Amino acid sequence: MRRLFLIIVSVLVAGGTLGLLMKQDTGYVLVSYGNITLETSIWVFACFILVLLFVLSWVKRILFASLRPGSSLAKLTGNMHQKRASRNTIRGLLELVGGNWSKAEKLLTKSANNVSYPLINHIAAAYAASEQDAHERSKTLLREAHRSSPEAEFAISFAQSQIQMRQGHFESALATLLRLHKIQPKHRQVLKMLVQAYSQLEDWQALLNLTPMLKKEGILNDENMLDLEKKAFNALLEHFKHKSLQGHSHDEILKTVESVWQKLDGLEDDESMRITYAKAMTQFGDETKSENFIRKCLNKLWSDQLVLVYGQINHKNAKKALQQAESWLGKHSDSAELLLTCGRLSQKQQLWGKARDYYQSSIDIQAKPEAISDLGRLLNALGDNEASQALFLASLNGQGKPQQALPLPTSHQH
Repeated sequence: MRRLFLIIVSVLVAGGTLGLLMKQDTGYVLVSYGNITLETSIWVFACFILVLLFVLSWVKRILFASLRPGSSLAKLTGNMHQKRASRNTIRGLLELVGGNWSKAEKLLTKSANNVSYPLINHIAAAYAASEQDAHERSKTLLREAHRSSPEAEFAISFAQSQIQMRQGHFESALATLLRLHKIQPKHRQVLKMLVQAYSQLEDWQALLNLTPMLKKEGILNDENMLDLEKKAFNALLEHFKHKSLQGHSHDEILKTVESVWQKLDGLEDDESMRITYAKAMTQFGDETKSENFIRKCLNKLWSDQLVLVYGQINHKNAKKALQQAESWLGKHSDSAELLLTCGRLSQKQQLWGKARDYYQSSIDIQAKPEAISDLGRLLNALGDNEASQALFLASLNGQGKPQQALPLPTSHQH
């Protein structure tokens, strides 16, 4: 009560004092701007200023209350920004699909901060920047994607690996893909991209190690899988041949080749790869393994080309090898290649007459140049020069035989 009394007394004293001052001198205020002039007393001007400050304070309060999160005005303003950003995002994605990289990047980047899930904008913009060879901008956008959505690390790293592959940065892409493969070992697209990365880097051993997983998950169809295995195995053999020339142990090379061959079970069904493997075994110094492999393959599935390789091996037991070849004649007596092989094996045992007969039988079925050449050399060595020359001329006539009967000059036309 006492405090209220003091306040009332203070207000009355201040009011009385102010009233006396206003009565003694009203003061004068002149405001001029252009052609506008405003004249008033100082006390009226002071009241105007006080009222203006009061109004401004209330306007300030209203604005802060309206723009506070959750208020109707803030929601309205925010919705407008989000709608505009959503439209720009859609436009940016359409420009990206249409190949307008610069415009796509601009739209997607500009609208990223006003959409509910900016990850899509950042990743798509990173693709657009990559297509413009703006690699640093692309990396920056991917970092922004990770900063905005750290929980989407797999998706961001996958996008990064795709961009790295398109840029030809295969080593970086491989590192990223291996990290993704560790997180999701059965991810189909990651496995496909690993095949591409290993192929580009010519890391055939790593690619062959990956083939069991590729088969298990059905990543490639049978035809593509076989092509991949053939390419990898042939490239690996070339690598081993180079190592062989550098003096590496043939035993170690053979163990590795055998190990890889056993893993790639589909290769044994391909004739060209059976031949390649048999020749590789011979080249790396184990003709016994090559002989056993060919024998097993031919007993299972006949191949005229593979039996020729059998005849080129330096067999430890030539007599036994000939007996094996002759046993195949029971089912394949019409094979010119088998007869040629029997002739070569007979000649190795110095069975000249037998070799000559086999060569001739092979030529009668199909006049292969190698059979004619082998028989010609044998006949020449046996001293039958006329037969050797006749065979040589016959081979020339056979090779030069015209497609249709052409007239030949008679003796009186010379």
